[in-house]
Amino acid sequence: MDTKFKKVVSTILLGTMFTYTLPVLAYTKEESVYSKLDANGKAYQTIVSDHLKNTEKESVLQDLSDLMNIENVSGDQELKQENNTLTWKAEGEDIYYEGKTEKQLPIECQVIYELDGEEVSKEEIVGKSGNVKITLHFTNHEEREVTINGRRQTMYVPFVVAIGTIIDNENNKNITVTNGKTMDDGTKTMVAGIAMPGMQENLAISESQFEIPESVEISMEAKDFESNAIYIFATPKVFEEKDLDIFDKLDGLYAKMNTLSSSMNQIEEGANTLKEGTNTYYEKSQEFNNAVGQIAGGASTLNKSYKDLDDGINNLDKSSGKLNSGAKDLNAGATAISDSLQTVNESVKKLAQGGVDLATGEKDLTAGLDKIIGSVSQVTAVDNKAKITELQQLLTTNNGTIKNLNNGNTSLQATLDQLKLLPETDEIKTQKANIQTQITANSSIITLLETNNGAIEQTIATLEATDLTQMKELEDGLTSLKDGLGTLQAGTTDLNAGLGKLQVGTSQLADASKDLATGSKDLYAGTQTLKEGTNQLSSGSAQIKAGINTLNSGSSELKDASKSLTEGAGTINDGTETLTDGITQFNKDGIQVLYNTINGQVKDLQVRVEKMQQLANEYKTFTMAEENAEGNVKFIMMIDSLKKEDIAKEQVILPDSEKKEEQE
Repeated sequence: MDTKFKKVVSTILLGTMFTYTLPVLAYTKEESVYSKLDANGKAYQTIVSDHLKNTEKESVLQDLSDLMNIENVSGDQELKQENNTLTWKAEGEDIYYEGKTEKQLPIECQVIYELDGEEVSKEEIVGKSGNVKITLHFTNHEEREVTINGRRQTMYVPFVVAIGTIIDNENNKNITVTNGKTMDDGTKTMVAGIAMPGMQENLAISESQFEIPESVEISMEAKDFESNAIYIFATPKVFEEKDLDIFDKLDGLYAKMNTLSSSMNQIEEGANTLKEGTNTYYEKSQEFNNAVGQIAGGASTLNKSYKDLDDGINNLDKSSGKLNSGAKDLNAGATAISDSLQTVNESVKKLAQGGVDLATGEKDLTAGLDKIIGSVSQVTAVDNKAKITELQQLLTTNNGTIKNLNNGNTSLQATLDQLKLLPETDEIKTQKANIQTQITANSSIITLLETNNGAIEQTIATLEATDLTQMKELEDGLTSLKDGLGTLQAGTTDLNAGLGKLQVGTSQLADASKDLATGSKDLYAGTQTLKEGTNQLSSGSAQIKAGINTLNSGSSELKDASKSLTEGAGTINDGTETLTDGITQFNKDGIQVLYNTINGQVKDLQVRVEKMQQLANEYKTFTMAEENAEGNVKFIMMIDSLKKEDIAKEQVILPDSEKKEEQE
């Protein structure tokens, strides 16, 4: 229970403790009950004083009472008593009377003494020194059965009990009191406290929320302890009628609390909807963050991979330049080869013609040898000069043939070298093999001719150095030369056949070289276009590379931003969860508790307070009263003092009639 509610309850309960005014009807009965209590709180004498207020100036007042020894204490008005019915001849005056009773008081007091924390009897504590505590515990015996919100419950007539005493400061210090105040004038301390027995049950308030006292504790540090009389005042008149006007204002509050509760429930529903939305937003932002992470990773991979691609494009651009340069060289080489092959083709034609001429010369040489041999065999005495001249002519012919064969081999070797530069096709392989075969055959013929030339030169030398007797040997040598020429003629035939094939091949090769030159020219033109394209590709690739790099940087920034967004979404989600939990908690522990308190506890409290007022109004007298009479009652009790000398009893101030009775 909060402080404001405590103040409301306290104000309602305590606002009118000691005063109360009731409207009077025919007469009003005001009753004062005086009781003496021993030091333990047990009542041993009770006197009741009644005042009948004759508001209508009636001549006769009729009253009810169960007192004993009733006596008029204010005049000589006559009394007629029949059982509990009292008829007073008032003559328009008020009536004051008193009597004794042995009835149990509605409020019972129990006095407990403690010395240094241990409970002791009144005899044991008198004259002792130490920490003294006196507890006055009150019990309400005026129990009633009432109906509250359709249920039968037990309540008590509401009594407010006030206590007061005076403590001498000479032997006592550090004086405190619970539920009350102390007033120190230097020599003595006045102590006042309050209790409301039965009120906790009446209001149905838990002690953990707000404890309504049923006891008063007086503590002190005492030396040679003694106590003065303790006075107790109790009244059932807790409220003034006007005090209950506050509940009329509560009706509007109940309606507002209903609106507040309904609105708060809507707010809580909205908070839960917001929580669900932020949960979804957070989940989707996580998915978005994961996707952005994948994009950033892909952009990074793309950036890295495109660097390799860009390097490849740059290399391609550079290589296309080299390819273009190579194609240019190839074109030039192919053109040169084509031109060379044309020359070779012409040389091969001439070589073929030379081979034909060689074959013809060889035939003529063979015929000449035949004649020489015949001449040598028939003429033995002819001058050697003629023979030597013929041999020299043959030597010249052979040298011419050797020269032609060497030139042919040189041309063939050049052709072979050019063919080695061309792609290795079956046709090229065949041409190279044929040329190599022809070169080898030519070399063999050259070797043979050089051998024959040696023989001829030796023969000439022999002819020049020998006489006719040596002609026989010359004849043999010439015969051998003829045989060699036969072999040479066979080789020349093969040479002519090879040269024929070579002429066909070189003609085809020359035609192919023209196509090669044309193709290489087209290749060069294509590589030129390729170079221009790779230049553009390299330039575009640089732009793409810059764009991908920007994409990578942007995706990285997007990833960081997405991460921050996700973290923000998480914070928002946590915040909305906290907000929702807070709103739910506030609604549950705040608004709904307040709603239940206002519409439950406060409403219940209103009914209980109204019921207590009813019980208080019904408790008109401690003794008896006429049904139509209004009345009020108060109780004054005095607890005997504790003194070392006989524990003298100090009496409460009583009317003169009571003093007279006690003197008697």
